[in-house]
Amino acid sequence: MLGLMSSKKLTNYIKKMKPIKQSVINTFNRCGIPYEELLKDDRKVVAENRFSGGSCETTPLIKCLIEWVYATSNQYEIGDYRTKVSDFDRVRYFILDQDANAYSICID
Repeated sequence: MLGLMSSKKLTNYIKKMKPIKQSVINTFNRCGIPYEELLKDDRKVVAENRFSGGSCETTPLIKCLIEWVYATSNQYEIGDYRTKVSDFDRVRYFILDQDANAYSICID
């Protein structure tokens, strides 16, 4: 499944991003997610579902967060629970809130 956006649609999406709540910013900081740097990057990138192979175009921030979710999930699977479940959930909900298409293709 390929959920590609046109350049114009992606640019409009970036401009329409919802403000990031302080609680999410706190989570990004706690988890070492370089959100400020990624928000400045207006390129379109492809995020891939590690299981199904499905992919979609999204922002660098959302792609980074998807990869973070996968890495954190891997940590949980081997018994490494250093990342709070509430932080894990908050990042997942942020992806859903900002880019439901990327969430449904890569996370759900």
